[in-house]
Amino acid sequence: MAEFLRRLFTKGFEECPLSVVSLWGEPSPHFIHWREEQRRRESGIDPYTGEPDPYFGMEFD
Repeated sequence: MAEFLRRLFTKGFEECPLSVVSLWGEPSPHFIHWREEQRRRESGIDPYTGEPDPYFGMEFD
Protein backbone atom coordinates (compact mmCIF):
# COMPACT_ATOMS: atom_id res chain seq x y z
CA MET A 1 0.00 0.00 0.00
CA ALA A 2 2.80 2.41 0.86
CA GLU A 3 4.43 1.78 -2.51
CA PHE A 4 1.11 2.35 -4.29
CA LEU A 5 0.64 5.69 -2.52
CA ARG A 6 4.22 6.75 -3.23
CA ARG A 7 3.74 6.02 -6.92
CA LEU A 8 0.35 7.76 -6.95
CA PHE A 9 1.72 10.95 -5.40
CA THR A 10 4.80 11.00 -7.64
CA LYS A 11 2.94 10.06 -10.86
CA GLY A 12 4.82 6.76 -10.90
CA PHE A 13 2.16 5.08 -13.06
CA GLU A 14 1.71 5.55 -16.81
CA GLU A 15 -1.80 6.84 -16.07
CA CYS A 16 -3.78 7.61 -12.93
CA PRO A 17 -5.03 4.33 -11.41
CA LEU A 18 -7.98 6.06 -9.70
CA SER A 19 -11.26 7.29 -11.10
CA VAL A 20 -10.49 10.81 -9.81
CA VAL A 21 -7.21 12.63 -10.34
CA SER A 22 -7.22 14.95 -7.31
CA LEU A 23 -4.38 12.98 -5.63
CA TRP A 24 -2.46 12.24 -8.85
CA GLY A 25 0.91 13.91 -8.46
CA GLU A 26 -0.09 15.71 -5.24
CA PRO A 27 3.21 17.29 -4.07
CA SER A 28 2.35 17.38 -0.35
CA PRO A 29 -0.36 14.87 0.54
CA HIS A 30 -1.55 14.64 4.13
CA PHE A 31 -3.91 12.49 6.14
CA ILE A 32 -6.48 13.77 8.59
CA HIS A 33 -8.30 11.23 10.74
CA TRP A 34 -12.06 11.50 10.31
CA ARG A 35 -12.51 12.42 13.99
CA GLU A 36 -10.02 15.29 13.69
CA GLU A 37 -11.69 16.39 10.45
CA GLN A 38 -15.05 16.39 12.21
CA ARG A 39 -13.67 18.32 15.21
CA ARG A 40 -12.20 20.98 12.93
CA ARG A 41 -15.41 21.33 10.93
CA GLU A 42 -17.47 21.68 14.11
CA SER A 43 -15.05 24.41 15.24
CA GLY A 44 -15.58 26.35 12.03
CA ILE A 45 -12.14 25.51 10.63
CA ASP A 46 -11.47 24.13 7.17
CA PRO A 47 -9.88 20.77 8.04
CA TYR A 48 -7.38 20.87 5.18
CA THR A 49 -6.19 24.48 5.24
CA GLY A 50 -6.58 25.32 8.94
CA GLU A 51 -8.21 28.58 7.91
CA PRO A 52 -11.67 29.70 9.06
CA ASP A 53 -14.37 27.98 7.00
CA PRO A 54 -16.35 30.69 5.16
CA TYR A 55 -19.34 28.35 4.95
CA PHE A 56 -19.45 27.53 8.69
CA GLY A 57 -22.94 27.87 10.12
CA MET A 58 -24.67 28.10 6.73
CA GLU A 59 -27.45 25.68 5.95
CA PHE A 60 -27.77 24.17 2.51
CA ASP A 61 -30.86 22.50 1.12
